[in-house]
Amino acid sequence: MLMAATEFVKRAFTKGPSNSLQSVLSVVDDYVFDRRHQLDTRSEVAINDLDISDEDKQHADKYKPTRARYFRKIMAKLDLPREGVFVDVGCGKGRILLLAAEHGFDQVVGLEISPSLCEIAERNVAIFRENTPTASSIEVVCTNILDYQMDGSETVFFLYSPFDQPVTKTFLKMIRQSLNDHPRDLWLIIDEFRFPELLEDDELLKQSLVYEYGSAIFHVYHHLS
Repeated sequence: MLMAATEFVKRAFTKGPSNSLQSVLSVVDDYVFDRRHQLDTRSEVAINDLDISDEDKQHADKYKPTRARYFRKIMAKLDLPREGVFVDVGCGKGRILLLAAEHGFDQVVGLEISPSLCEIAERNVAIFRENTPTASSIEVVCTNILDYQMDGSETVFFLYSPFDQPVTKTFLKMIRQSLNDHPRDLWLIIDEFRFPELLEDDELLKQSLVYEYGSAIFHVYHHLS
């Protein structure tokens, strides 16, 4: 872990002094967040180590969480509704679920296809609840995103580009259908969006912000009912 952090710091300083400082501070924040709550959210998990089918591995990306500092920065930039459901798509070990609960969202739901990652996320949620008994409701759902049934309660979708273009395209179609079935204000926040062309000039999901901090670039879309 120390070697990985050292290598990250070396890479960060190739991006200029401002981004370098932001990136280095993010590493420290991640360590402090896990240490403070006695959690395990930092270590990455390679695709081949995920306990999912070979077919699903063809469409998935490795587990690599959005950094806590980056999440807090993008939340500070946006005036998001606290009511409704905040959904982390591809929640992995649950870091964003805990941060969203800290941020004050009424209900937080994490969707994750890997059973082993779901177990870790549920364990992290349980520990977090012991340390933060007043935190928001948090639920981990073990499911393929393509099997998830949106019910119209979702107001924020957050994801760190967890899958490839075909699955992303289908997921966006699901959101559009949900908006047609249940008109509402809805935000979509994507860290490291690899396929922005899928939402170029979209009729329902309008880009409202592109925000860069450290090594992260967030694409934010908003549907106003």
